[in-house]
Amino acid sequence: MTHEYVIGLRGVVLGAVPDAGTPAGPSPTAVAWAADRMLAVGTDDEVRGISRGDSTFLDLAGCAVMPLPSDVVAAERLVRAAVARGRPFDPVRLLADAGLLAADATIEVGAPADLAFWTADPATVPASDAATVGVIAVLRAGHFTDGDEHVGPFARLPGS
Repeated sequence: MTHEYVIGLRGVVLGAVPDAGTPAGPSPTAVAWAADRMLAVGTDDEVRGISRGDSTFLDLAGCAVMPLPSDVVAAERLVRAAVARGRPFDPVRLLADAGLLAADATIEVGAPADLAFWTADPATVPASDAATVGVIAVLRAGHFTDGDEHVGPFARLPGS
């Protein structure tokens, strides 16, 4: 049995671990999963390249992708408070230090496809816009928890 590949492009991937042996390069902007496992993380072109021709492509439109916190509501409150303070911070580290993410929570090939999609990278949102920061989609075991499991809140992009 083969599973449909879902490929999210044009995002900001936080908490990503590069493949072993891959030199450091541009920040990852794309993720791919099938069933309940991560297939790829990297640049749009790198991740687009794993498509078998029948993949679903999603436009993340600048949303931030992070490992799924254990309590999404508490994570949103904590991150909004950090944004409101207006000081630099690492959202993944903040949530891990608060016990809302496992210390080893990462987005990497083979990891569970459990992700939180945020309105934007919280570390780049101005303090005046703290109230706009939040999780807009949750992926558990490779399926969006609300809405169409293939699209969630994201627009489909034409296949490559």
